[in-house]
Amino acid sequence: MRHALSYALLTVAVFVLSVTVTAAGEAYGSQQLVRLASGRPGLMVTVNGQGPFPFLIDTGTSHTVLVPELRARLAIPASPGPRYQVVTAAGRIESSFHTISEMAASGVVVEGVHAIVIDLPKSIGVMGIAGADFLSNFTVDLELGRQKITLYPAGTIIDPPGFVKLKGTLNSVGFIVLPAHVENVAASAVFDSGAIWSIVNPKLVAFTQSNVKSIARNTESRVVDATNRRALAETTDFKKVALGPVSWRDRQCMVAAMHVFEQIGLDQSPAIFIGLDMMAGRRVILDYANASLYLAP
Repeated sequence: MRHALSYALLTVAVFVLSVTVTAAGEAYGSQQLVRLASGRPGLMVTVNGQGPFPFLIDTGTSHTVLVPELRARLAIPASPGPRYQVVTAAGRIESSFHTISEMAASGVVVEGVHAIVIDLPKSIGVMGIAGADFLSNFTVDLELGRQKITLYPAGTIIDPPGFVKLKGTLNSVGFIVLPAHVENVAASAVFDSGAIWSIVNPKLVAFTQSNVKSIARNTESRVVDATNRRALAETTDFKKVALGPVSWRDRQCMVAAMHVFEQIGLDQSPAIFIGLDMMAGRRVILDYANASLYLAP
């Protein structure tokens, strides 16, 4: 079974973008998700008035990504300035920002998007990635079961009956970092809609082992990052993973010392990126303005 991730984390601050305005509490709009390879969620995006093109919705990628073919097709210019180090799951590559005048999806236009250009696996079937810099302009209602996404103005509270509000913090690259517990060990968690499998860092494994929660099984697997590079990883079983009152039992997770953990300051403390193996079929609401995630138990 193939284990894949899509990360493109930049060593710079997230840009503040301008968006069209609607009345408070009203949705900009909705659209059906595109079901991508291995069940990843995608949406159709218009770039500079052309398209639409399929993009991966990736809450675990800091910036918008374009494949080289789309950048060339639309003649999107590189922004002035130096090239930047792009941190992926398995290593680093260099890229420049490219300025997108308008990027539109689900009834809303975001202006002045600064995207990076890197190759993505052909198997995913997308022309780009909508990352945290795009998504954080909104409250995002992601219905993975109904295959639907709705975008609301930033700060809009969407709290369906029975949902649990999980309060976290918004880190420097635009990820909502939530408090979690794995085998009763406190950990930092990020919901990663672009990852098929949940990933933990070695520090979390070390802490759970020290608490006599032994690993039931280790098998060697592969982590495939956004640039098709590969890094060896292992899998491990946990009896319980919990986000507040929401919990999963007997979960297998990948173990990888990914550069992304280091880049966002989570390499020296227990951390987990929660992928679609745990979130598939769920409705997840991301309130970036209030650094909160709403989830049904």
